[in-house]
Amino acid sequence: MEKIKSIAIGIFLLIAGTTISNAQVNENQSKGPHNGVIQNAGDYNIEMIEGEKNCSFYVLDTKGKIVSNKGVIGTVTFELFNKTKTTTPISLNSNNVLFVEVPRASIYTYCIISVIVKGKTITSRFRNNQLSEQDINHGHQH
Repeated sequence: MEKIKSIAIGIFLLIAGTTISNAQVNENQSKGPHNGVIQNAGDYNIEMIEGEKNCSFYVLDTKGKIVSNKGVIGTVTFELFNKTKTTTPISLNSNNVLFVEVPRASIYTYCIISVIVKGKTITSRFRNNQLSEQDINHGHQH
């Protein structure tokens, strides 16, 4: 009987671990209205569009509608492949876009946007989906 309980617990842990892993992998896979990646940020969602020279962000409400960038302030911290970080203030444009230039001297693995929207601080962490393991090994992107 003890052996059956051990096997049942082992199967349960295996299934639970697989479910948690899939949730973590798929967390960053939702596509937004601009075909960017969406992350949940509390009462808001943030959509990121990766460009060659910059990253653009849209703050969205829970229904997917773009929130005005009027009065929004914040920063983006780039976690670089060599384990260092660099922080850049966001810029705004008239189309409610928040954007920053990508660091040129190094490649980033993750970026963390932290902004204040209507008095509330929201933060999301995005993986650099354009980065490959080969890029990291060479220290630059192809």
